[in-house]
Parts: sequence; C-alpha cells; structure tokens
Amino acid sequence: MATGVNSVLNIGKGALFASQAAIQTVGNNIANVNTEGYSRQAVRFETWPEIDYFPGQMGQGVKAAEVMRYFDKFVERNYLQKNGDYTRWTAMSSNMGHVETIFNESSGLGVGGILNTFFSSWEKLSQFPDDPAGRQALISNSQTLAEAIKAENTALRKAEETAQSMVREEVTRANQLMEAIANLNVQIEIHYVQNKNNPNSLLDERDALTRELSGLIDVDVIDRGGGKYIITSHGGCTLVDGRESFALSYDGPMAFQTKSAATTFDGELKFSGQDGYEYHLEFTSAGALGSGSAKFKVSLDGGRTWVTDANGNVMEFEANDKNKPVKVKDLEIWFEPGSNSSFIVGDRFTVVPKNALYWIQPTNGPLLISPMEQAEGALSKLRATGGAIAGNLVFLDYQAAKIRDQLDEFSKNLIWEVNRVHSQGAGLDRFTQTLGDYRVRDTSYSLNSPYIGQDFPWGERLQAGSFSIALFDPLTGESVLTDPGMQNALTINFDPSWSLDDLVRELRDTDVTWMNAGVATVSKLGSLLNIDISDNRLLMETGSSAGYAPSGQVFSFGFGDDSAGLLAALGVNTYFKGDASHNINVNEQIVQNINLINAGRINGGGELNNGDNLTAREIGALVEKNLVFTDWTGRSYTRTLPNYYSSIVSSVGSMAANANFNQKATQAAAQQLKDRQEEISGVNLDEEMSSLIRFQSSYKAAAKLITTADEMFQTLLGLKN
Repeated sequence: MATGVNSVLNIGKGALFASQAAIQTVGNNIANVNTEGYSRQAVRFETWPEIDYFPGQMGQGVKAAEVMRYFDKFVERNYLQKNGDYTRWTAMSSNMGHVETIFNESSGLGVGGILNTFFSSWEKLSQFPDDPAGRQALISNSQTLAEAIKAENTALRKAEETAQSMVREEVTRANQLMEAIANLNVQIEIHYVQNKNNPNSLLDERDALTRELSGLIDVDVIDRGGGKYIITSHGGCTLVDGRESFALSYDGPMAFQTKSAATTFDGELKFSGQDGYEYHLEFTSAGALGSGSAKFKVSLDGGRTWVTDANGNVMEFEANDKNKPVKVKDLEIWFEPGSNSSFIVGDRFTVVPKNALYWIQPTNGPLLISPMEQAEGALSKLRATGGAIAGNLVFLDYQAAKIRDQLDEFSKNLIWEVNRVHSQGAGLDRFTQTLGDYRVRDTSYSLNSPYIGQDFPWGERLQAGSFSIALFDPLTGESVLTDPGMQNALTINFDPSWSLDDLVRELRDTDVTWMNAGVATVSKLGSLLNIDISDNRLLMETGSSAGYAPSGQVFSFGFGDDSAGLLAALGVNTYFKGDASHNINVNEQIVQNINLINAGRINGGGELNNGDNLTAREIGALVEKNLVFTDWTGRSYTRTLPNYYSSIVSSVGSMAANANFNQKATQAAAQQLKDRQEEISGVNLDEEMSSLIRFQSSYKAAAKLITTADEMFQTLLGLKN
C-alpha cells in the first residue's frame, strides 16, 4: 500500500508542476499579446510510462515534456517568397511613381507641349522670315525646350541616385541581418535539445530577422533543427549556413573574362563609359589582338539576343587595343595585351558598366547577381529576383535606363534633324568664321570610323555626297563666284571614309573660280579662306578673321546643299549643340546673334533673296516627318518626333501602372499568408483565458490529489495507534 500512496503523491506532484508550467506559459502568451513576432507557446504534455501492477498496468501521471511554439514552417516558406515579391514591386512602384511625375504631360507644360510650340515657332518665322520678334520668340521657345529636356534628364538622374543610395543602405542592412542570424544560430545551438528544450524566443527572433531579410533579397530557408539553419537566394547563393554568414556588395563598374580550359588570352578587357545594361561579349572569329580577324558579338541580356544593325544583322566588332577602341552602344571597349594576346572562337567576357550587386564568394571572389531582365521581360532565375534590393536595381538597370535611352534617342534625332536642315540654310548675316561644335578624337581616323568614339557622335550618319560653299563680297553681299556660264556656288564631293585631315586637305586644294576686280580668277580655296583644325574641330575663317587678306580680298561665306550630312555632323552652321538629353543646347552664336537663324537658303546663283523661308518651312515640317528611332537591341521604329515622345510618356505610365498593379497583387498574396501564420502563431486572448481557467482547475485538482495522498499517509500512520 505504501507504494501505491507514494505513486498517488508523485502523480499529484507531477500534475501540479505540469499545470504550473502550463499556467506560466499561458501567462507569457497573455503578456506578449501585442509583441511583434511573438509566436504563441504551449506546453506539450506526456504521460509517464505505466508500470505493471496488481490488478494491471497502473499510470504514473503526467509530465510537461517541452514548451513548444505554434509556427507553420510551410506557410512561412511561402510567405518569405511572396514577401520578397511584394517588396520588390513596392520599390519599383515607388520609383516609377516619381518618374511618372517627371513625364507628366497633363498640364500641357511638358516636353510634348513645348515641342509643338517649338515647331509652331518655325512655322510663324516662315511667314515673316526677317521679323526680329519672331526670331527672338523662336530662340526663347527653343531654349525652353532644351531646358525642359535637360530637366527631365536631371530629374531622372536624381531618381536613380536616390535608388542607388537605397540599395547601398539595403545591402548594408542585409549583411547585418545575415550576421545576426548566424550569431543567433550559435545561441540556439547551445540551448536547443530536441524534443526537450526549445529556445523559442531565439527562434522567434531568428524568424523575424529572416522575414526582414526576405524583404531585401529573395531567400529560401532550409531548417534542419536548432542552429542548423541555412538561408540561400533563389539563385543558389548561400547567405547563412549555420554559424557562418556570407556578404553582399554593391560595387562600381568592372569587367571580367569567363575562363575555360581552351582560353588562351591572358590580357585584360578595358572600357570607358556607363550604361544600365550588362555587355556580354562572345568571340565569333579567332585571331590576334588588333589583327582585324578577331571579332566578337555583343548581348545585353546574357546571350539570349545579340545587338544588330538597322537591317537586323548581328553586328561584329574588332578586338583592338587602347589606340583603336571600338564603340558599342554607350561604351568604348578595348583590350590590354598580355603574354598571349590571341582569341579563340567562344571566348567570353562580361562588362558591367554600372554599380552592381555581387555575392562575395569565400574563394572565387565576387559573383555578379544583379537582376537580369531577359528579352521577354522575365528576370533570370540565376540572379536576384526578389526583395527591395532587386526592385531598386531593376528600376535602375532596366526601367530608368530604358527611359533615359529613349529620351536620348529622342533628343539625338531632334538635334540631328533640325541641324541637318539648318546647316544647309542661310540667315540674315554671312559668316566670317565658323568652328565646328563636334570634335573628333583623332584627326587621322575616318570620320565614319567606329573607333572615333563618343567624342564624335554623328559619324555613323555620314554618307557619300556633296556640299556647297558660297563666297560673298562683304560690302555688296553679292556672290563673288557669280559669272555667266560659271558655277555660282562651290560644290565639293565628300567621301565618309575621309578623315578630318583628308577633308581639310581637300578643301584647301579645291579650285575656285571667282571674280577679282571683274576678272575671272582661279585660286585654291585654301588661299581665299583659312581652313584648319582647331581642338580637333573644323575651323574656317575669312582673311580678316584669320589676320590676312589673300590677293587683297576679304570674303564672307555661307553654306548650301549638303547631301552628305557633313556640316550637321561637324556642327557647322547648326542650330542645336549636344548629342543627348543631358547636353542639348541652342547654339550660343545664334542666341547672341539672331540674324544667324537660318530661315532661307542660298540658291544656285549664290543668292539669298529677302523673304526666303525655305529652311524655316522645312524645319517646321519636321513635326510631321517620319524618322527612324533605334532601341538598345538595334531594332528600328518609324515615328514622328511628337509621336515618339508620346510613346516615352506612355511607356512610363505603363511601367508605373504595371508596378502598382503587381505591388497590390503581391501584397494581397503576402498578407494572406501572413494572416494564415498569425492565425496559427498569434495570441487569442479569449482562447488563452479559457486555457487559463482550464489549467487553474487542473492545478487545484492536482493540489487536491496531493492533499488526498497526505490524508492517506496520515491514516496509515494512525494505524499504529
């Protein structure tokens, strides 16, 4: 009987302790009802092993086996995925919301409305070509247009700078989180005993940090229990492995080679310029550096598509050294020789002309993991795809970069088309000096050479043709080339393969028949005008400007038809300066002297008649002219300038709307999973109060059981008496 009484006492004691643990756990739940990230806890009860006894197996009561938490790992894994998608689209929606305000045309004061005013000013000038008020109004509207375009570029740059600052902060925070999670894994491993001791507070803290990390970068979790907790990106980069944490970096432009067993080139790829795209180079023909036989093609989407020319043919570029860099889109690329400077077919290089996201590998150096948008618009699964970091980088590298490219393409066509017409026209004043606005890098290179680079943006638009020059008597304004039966304007044939040196020699050596005191005289043009190169730009000036007077005669001069596009390419007699949205300006010579606005044109007789409005009408008509615009892949589109700019505005609106829609959709999906987890792990006060009453009753019953066992002992002890 004593054994039985002891068993009852032990059963009561175990029940008392178990109920006490349950009451304490319920109290902890109630206390943390408003604690963010707290998971509801509960005591898991187990029965003590039964013993064989008379009249049969007898139970030995209950024990509190462990304090567990309510937390669904499957729901959480799905939530981390959706949370990463949500924060990515939130970042993109926020950024595109700012950009949408930049390209707001609803007020009529945007670039689209100003562009129409600009062309209307040319049409009004064509009605009164000599009117100073009309000329001044045109200058004012032109400057407004140029400033509006530059303002959009500046605002877009500022939006990009803000996004870059956010990425830097987010990468720093992600690294802090990964380190903190690894440190928690160490603490959890110390306290964790499977099915016995769960460090629930530490587990809650780790899950909260993992959630925050998923808001920065896409994550997958492998939980093997305790501190054996692994976090990877969707692309397979390990972020946390137990007690070890890795790191991300947001670094500047760099280039590297994809090594293979067959690779022989051991030099270095170099580049200049910046762009939002990655440039992937693949060699299509073998050869030595600079030989002309080693050529490569370029992809801007990881090798899925290749840059093409206007006809859709894949473009190939020569591998040259720094003396002859090749221009590819917005970059100049060249190779520094090594001990072996030969390439083989299949050699691959990557140029990252921007700040980019890297995973710091323990042994192999940084691995590029910036999001890569493929041709169909989807993100590569091998790169970062989720989180705010990915959202900001997608905005920077693809949305903002695409918009900026389109704005530059619009500006470039506006500048070229206006200058193309204006350079062939004439104003109210003749020239005594012209200095081209556009310089070449090397005066010995062909003007249409792809190696001149960004300093000379119009070489690819040059074509074989001719241009004309007229010489005038500065006192009478009459052409000195005028003579019955003779040419009245000097026509010079042009070959786009010429260098600037070649052009100057050709101009100097061209024979000119001119009227010298009523006598037809043949001279070299170089003896009548000073034709030279200044700062790698074409210089032409009369005798008075040059400080000499050939044959005692001083001329003024003007320009006529130019089928080659040479004058516009060199920036001679042009209206706009610059070649992109960040540097478009009205030529300062025209701003200072409105008589240099070309409303008319020199005719075949070398004359400019009063009231001639041919140039003004032709520039005004550009508003309806279909032009060819090219995107980053090399594909061409035909649009008018207003229509193309409208397509930019529409594209911005579409991207903003798409980001906003996806943000709301992913938010709903993430919230649904968060709510589901909250249903499981959240504290319900009504339920806890019910549990408290239940365990309080159990505690009282256990105490009563102990009292009963004590009375049984007293009865047994009283038998002696």
